[in-house]
Amino acid sequence: MTLNRSINYLAFALLMISIAFGIQSLWGALFVYWAVWSIRANHAFLLSDVRRDEDPVLFWLIQLAWVVFGLWMIAADFFPLPG
Repeated sequence: MTLNRSINYLAFALLMISIAFGIQSLWGALFVYWAVWSIRANHAFLLSDVRRDEDPVLFWLIQLAWVVFGLWMIAADFFPLPG
């Protein structure tokens, strides 16, 4: 098994465990990772491929959403809302 495959299996297992225990930070970190990767690659994927040079407004809206959702999910584990 290659290193990339092993990392993907480990990430999948950790994400499933995080769901079982209600830990949102790992999902938040994944959203931020996806945003950084998409910005570096100049394309994102929503329901289809969105290229920065073809549709810059949608591309940046997607990136903004991923970063905001990611940071929000990370913050939710460290600063839960009173209730």
